[in-house]
Amino acid sequence: MTEHSVRVSRILPTAVKKEAAVNSSVVSRRSILRLSLALSGLMTLTGLLRFLGYQPTPTAPVRFTLDLLGDYPAGSVTPLPQAKAWLMRDEAGLYAVSAVCTHLGCTVNHKDAAFECPCHDSRYDLAGNVLRGPARQPLNHLELSLSPEGQVVLDTSVVVPSSQRLTSSP
Repeated sequence: MTEHSVRVSRILPTAVKKEAAVNSSVVSRRSILRLSLALSGLMTLTGLLRFLGYQPTPTAPVRFTLDLLGDYPAGSVTPLPQAKAWLMRDEAGLYAVSAVCTHLGCTVNHKDAAFECPCHDSRYDLAGNVLRGPARQPLNHLELSLSPEGQVVLDTSVVVPSSQRLTSSP
């Protein structure tokens, strides 16, 4: 062995020991990788458990039995929040329009003898016709009928022409 190699072998173990002592207090790349893999696995497992335990929301009812036909005076505007609809009566009779904006599906509000969408400012008249966009389609008119007891029945699954009205005569 030469003098140079002896000197290196004496210095090297000491330097390696010092470096090992310094590195033991520093987090290694391998431990960071292990931690990130463990967190990824935990997040995946949580998502899988949520998927397997999914409980669909029950379907909303589509038929609503309301008050008697005579309980809605001419010129009335009645909100039906559970049905997402508005019930109105004009000279021709009783009719219902959907409260769901045809632009993006927000619920319209009654304001100043019209309906306004709070999301994008679409505006409809009381008949559901578009007064101001961005909506391009009118509000849907929904089917109304009378029960044998004389109560108004709203069916939100049936769209009817805007001219259709419910009157007391058959």
